[in-house]
Formats: sequence, C-alpha cells, structure tokens
Amino acid sequence: MNDSTENTCAAKELMNGMKASCSQAIFATFGPYMGEKGVDAETCMNIASAFGGGINMTGNVCGALTGALMAIGLEFGDGTPMNPKVAEISTRLLEEFKAIHGSILCQDLIQYDGSADEVDLAKAFQSGAFDKCLKIVEDVAGLLKTYIE
Repeated sequence: MNDSTENTCAAKELMNGMKASCSQAIFATFGPYMGEKGVDAETCMNIASAFGGGINMTGNVCGALTGALMAIGLEFGDGTPMNPKVAEISTRLLEEFKAIHGSILCQDLIQYDGSADEVDLAKAFQSGAFDKCLKIVEDVAGLLKTYIE
C-alpha cells in the first residue's frame, strides 16, 4: 500500500470540492489496495455512497469511520459473522478515534444534526460545519493505516 502521507492526501483530495463524502473518501482510498480482496475505487465509491454525514446525513456514526470499518472488513473479514479479528481491530479504531475526538457520532463531531430538513442542511454547509470533516478524514486515514499495515 502507499505510504500513509499519500493515503491521507488522497482521502483529503477526494473530500475537497465534494468529489466524495467522508465515507467514500476513506473507502475509495484504501479499498483498492487490499491485495487479492481489493475493490476498485469506483465500486468503493458506490458501496460507501449512503454513509456520509453519519449514515445518509442522519448524524449517526461518522462516515469516515464507516468507510474505515468497511476497509477493515475487506482486509480482515473471512465471511463469518462477528469475526474476532475484525471485531478487535474495529473496536480499537473506534476507541482511539473517540479518545481523540470525544465521540464517534457525526452530529457531535460537527455540531450539526443532519436529520433536520434540507434548509438546515444548506445552512450547515454555508456555516462551515462540514469543514471539520477534512481533519476527521485525515485522522481516520492515519489511524486506519496503522491497523492495515
């Protein structure tokens, strides 16, 4: 896989100009490089398309984290439910992220409840609430890199 600086930059670049949501940026950056299990970037973008904004803009679990969890499942999953290796790495990622940011919920991280109506969503974009997502994507890319090396 590329070095972590390249992955972090690639994920951030996808976020710039809304080329990808947070979940897409993470999964499309890491998914194609999972050896034999790798999935092309376009497929990663499609798979992760409903997870931005805390799962379809609802403010639930951070989309960057869900993208990372998909990558962890792709790398370490074997098709069995509740794979212990996947569970262990996922738990460590979530705990480390929460220690850094205080929460794993999008609405807590960006101080915006995405389940509100579209007018509020437009105001959130205008106010810069989603600007924090670039740093979050950068942090998640850095953390994920340590787990999949």
